Amino acid sequence: MKFSLIIGTLNRLSSLKNCIDSLRKQTFRDFEIIIIDQSDDDQTEKYVESIDDLNIVYKHVDYRGLSRARNDALKLSSGDYFCLIDDDAYYNDDYLQVASLYVERKCILSGYIFDNNTQSSFAKYKKRYNHSILSTRMIIKTCPSAALIIPYQLVNEIGAFDEKFGVGSKYPAGEETDLLLRGKQKGYKVKYIEELRLNHPFPVSKSYISSDKLARYYIGIGALYKKNMMSRAGIGLIMCFLEVWIKFVVKSLLFFRYKRDDVKKQLAGFKSGFFDYTKAAE
Repeated sequence: MKFSLIIGTLNRLSSLKNCIDSLRKQTFRDFEIIIIDQSDDDQTEKYVESIDDLNIVYKHVDYRGLSRARNDALKLSSGDYFCLIDDDAYYNDDYLQVASLYVERKCILSGYIFDNNTQSSFAKYKKRYNHSILSTRMIIKTCPSAALIIPYQLVNEIGAFDEKFGVGSKYPAGEETDLLLRGKQKGYKVKYIEELRLNHPFPVSKSYISSDKLARYYIGIGALYKKNMMSRAGIGLIMCFLEVWIKFVVKSLLFFRYKRDDVKKQLAGFKSGFFDYTKAAE
């Protein structure tokens, strides 16, 4: 069994070095690293050329878009499973070893992000979720792309990432969630494994993200809901959609004025993505 570790990077050589150093420490050794470099200079390429102790496949591209980069990486990979590690994050030393114990046919594994700044997990998992199959709601709320381990067979069955979604795309979020929801419709299950920990040295909590960036994120979320509701994703997704609207209403009524303005931006982004995807699909 072999893992393909997919890394898209853009002008973040220092962070990438930390990521690569963590992969050197993996106790499970049958893996390759696929790097799609969107940087403006050749510093990352020179760094990769200096590495002789890891199996790295490198490609420099002149476009922007994380989903497109990941799709290019999938074309170059030879693993049985692929992992979507971010260039500014790193695995626990036994991450792949743990993953190798739990992989199974038609099953996607999800770990969690540990925020080094807050010393807590990004999403609030409960102990009862450990080693359990996640519902549609939990997939949407708690599955971080950088801590996913996905059987390559999934891509053969349903296709790769939708390049309209993700950082640098028209709808700047939701690409990995879209892939998981499409997989779920094809009989794939998503299982949470608490031992799969991805460490993030930079703040990832929403409280650290600017209101404008968060509003752009909600454009992608709105489009994500519309796309998958149109594809008969089931009652679970509809309930999640209603939950989002209820939360927007409650926040608009209860938050102080300066926070209320942020909520309005997020709601505007969500509505923009939702209705724009409707028009695009017509």
